[in-house]
Amino acid sequence: MRKNPFITGSFYHVYAHTISDLALFRNEWDYKRFLCTFFAANGDGAVLRLDRQNDLNPIWGIRDGTVDIGKPLVDIVCFCLMNTHFHLLLGERGDGNISKFMQKLMISYAKYLNLKYERRGHVFESRFHSKLLDDNEYFLRASCYIHLNPKDARGWKNIEYKYPWSSYQDYLGDSRWGRLLKDETILSQFKTKLAYREFVREARPELSDYAEHVVFLN
Repeated sequence: MRKNPFITGSFYHVYAHTISDLALFRNEWDYKRFLCTFFAANGDGAVLRLDRQNDLNPIWGIRDGTVDIGKPLVDIVCFCLMNTHFHLLLGERGDGNISKFMQKLMISYAKYLNLKYERRGHVFESRFHSKLLDDNEYFLRASCYIHLNPKDARGWKNIEYKYPWSSYQDYLGDSRWGRLLKDETILSQFKTKLAYREFVREARPELSDYAEHVVFLN
């Protein structure tokens, strides 16, 4: 039982890190498999069997309505996948839904990783961490923090908007995920997509301050 239950209608910065800096992704397909699991887990039905999938096709089916996974558990606002961790901005749609979603996602991907790389044991260092974004300023800053997360990765400084394993490029161009990504929650606050990009650029110097004041809770 969580000490601080998720509140329906509220938004959270959710974060998970691997145990002992284990690599979550060793190649492009691992990233794609995580994304398939990520979107497939966001339904009140069982997670799709992805054993024979070798691309993002399951996502397109969910996006276009040809694959039914049930009612969404959470609103996926933005995300970023890094080598040993990932950051999400999620909206709680019902009591306990974020916990259900994260459990489905982390267990499913951990099983895949252990089977593929012939390992045993835990993949993540804990269940996951979360931070309630209880005002709009925090909400917008969290999106900047998440979208700029690749800034310290080799080759991505100042071109984070091109990073393929983040929703940032979807905010600035045509969204790959359609209705599955609730980007309008943030973009509706800006006149144009370029205005959001400028907002993120200007927020860059303040991100260390955001990180220092974020206290993630189990």
